[in-house]
Amino acid sequence: MLSMRPARPEDRRALEAMIRARSDWMKDNRLANWRSWGKHVDELAANCASCYGDMWVLTEDDDKIVGCTTILRTAAPWAWTAREAAEPAFYLNATVTDPAERHRKLGTLIASWAVDRAARENISGVRRDCTSPALAKYYEKQEFRIVRRISQAGGKIVFALERTAEVIPELSDWFSSGGPTTAPRGTQIRDCTNHMARTQAAVLHSVAANQDATATPV
Repeated sequence: MLSMRPARPEDRRALEAMIRARSDWMKDNRLANWRSWGKHVDELAANCASCYGDMWVLTEDDDKIVGCTTILRTAAPWAWTAREAAEPAFYLNATVTDPAERHRKLGTLIASWAVDRAARENISGVRRDCTSPALAKYYEKQEFRIVRRISQAGGKIVFALERTAEVIPELSDWFSSGGPTTAPRGTQIRDCTNHMARTQAAVLHSVAANQDATATPV
């Protein structure tokens, strides 16, 4: 059985090992941004003890950590307007899943959990940003819509995406079965091994160009 729980300081070593494994997997598969992930392992894992955002971990029966994400309540200024920033929303940041479990679509599960949790907390929606067109398309498969595209220096484009919060009853079945026997309502799942390359490696809004690590088989 899978479950989401708040991260704890004592999770740091396990998080470092998982994030490093993800970086190594990307390197072995010649995927972009593996150096960035390797460089930020310590900072990303340290989110388990940070008060800046709420870090959550996805665990297996024995409390083995197989995924993580950080929910921020503040908007990235390069992606969202002042009016949007004033709206209550979750901002998913630094989502990572164990590469050995990529066939289980855990990244999609984490995103769907965030959408469901936002609804239960009366939060209007879940937002995320990335600079990869392929990753943006992948998020669209999860029912995130592109709100805008922002041009940046060097020719990069930042995609700002949002999904309206909603309760997803099917999540309980997926958590209890430990895998995606059926996709959460409306979510189209596909094997997207290479999209790990477009993962957002931003460290809590520090670098807009880095990509989000839910990028592999989610």
